[in-house]
Amino acid sequence: MRINDIEYIEVEVLDIRATEHASEAFSMILTDRNNATHYVPIIIGLNEARAILGEKHGRMPQRPLTHTLFADLLTDHIPDYNLEFVSIDEFHDGIYYASIVIESPTGTYFNVDARPSDAVAIALHARVPVFFRKSLFEELMNFAKKSPDDSAYSNFQKSHKTTDSEPIAASEWDTMSLSELHDLLENAIEEENYEMAAKIQEEIDKRGV
Repeated sequence: MRINDIEYIEVEVLDIRATEHASEAFSMILTDRNNATHYVPIIIGLNEARAILGEKHGRMPQRPLTHTLFADLLTDHIPDYNLEFVSIDEFHDGIYYASIVIESPTGTYFNVDARPSDAVAIALHARVPVFFRKSLFEELMNFAKKSPDDSAYSNFQKSHKTTDSEPIAASEWDTMSLSELHDLLENAIEEENYEMAAKIQEEIDKRGV
């Protein structure tokens, strides 16, 4: 299956870098394979960063991780199913949406919804291409500065922010216990809402814990 190269560009992982948003947040820097000066950051979690860096540098643990299990099942153990490529398609309410494209034994194709971090880790392990919707890539790239850091993501996030994207108002945090704040922080990180996670962490830090 060929992806529409008018609507999509092929990208690769340039680097994984720490961010200023939260202690367990990292920027996955994706660059246009045909123009290395064009890049965008996507915020990912600590475990996902480790998985991608491991694949990028060939340093994987002895036992399979989730993304390696998924990729190995498709490429080595399920007959006639082929992992074709992954793509990063949409951005809504602070969340990116990606797809894993698989060919069935009948020659038809279907998409599996995935987080970009998981999709990229799977693609690196299976050695298949990663594509990015061109219009989204260019929109995000317009916010990028001279050096690839998380500032582009932060500005892009703010420009697309909606009030419905925040699970709880900051004014309500004063009534919450530290345990509840830590639970809220964990949920924000799991949902990859690192802007919210940073604000919750600030509230925890104010209490001196």
